[in-house]
Amino acid sequence: MRLKKDLVISIFLAVCITCSFRVQVGANSKESATGRSEVVVATVCEVVKNGAAFDRKYISVRGFVIGGVGHGIVVVNDDCSGGLSLDPPEAVRDHEDYLAFMRTVLNEGGGFTRDSKSRVVAKFDGLLEYHPEEHRKWVLRADRISDVEVKQNVNKPADR
Repeated sequence: MRLKKDLVISIFLAVCITCSFRVQVGANSKESATGRSEVVVATVCEVVKNGAAFDRKYISVRGFVIGGVGHGIVVVNDDCSGGLSLDPPEAVRDHEDYLAFMRTVLNEGGGFTRDSKSRVVAKFDGLLEYHPEEHRKWVLRADRISDVEVKQNVNKPADR
């Protein structure tokens, strides 16, 4: 009986020490509760103007999409030219938030320009890759798409 009690106490102490160590390591880390590096909130324009500063960073941006299902989707903003090529990892393409986003894009016609009558607007979170020498300079490996909504394009010229 004494041996069993000592064994239980030893296991309990080992668990406490392990938990304490993990708490101390987590307190010194810059990782969020999700286990990702710190999220950098930015605008599309900030990323386009200074891509190198955001390279390999986990970012969160809000923007509307141009392009479409057949030619690729780009996240843009009216305040600057250029945009972030949306290229989610294969594993994300089965997530409900990605599927809901794609259903919205398809329901709105599947393709958009800056002058389209409506826009699909959303918040995109993911790893940014900056490739200054390539056609697709800014690639967003989005693993989360949220706050998806369809809005009228208030910047659309009246005669189009």
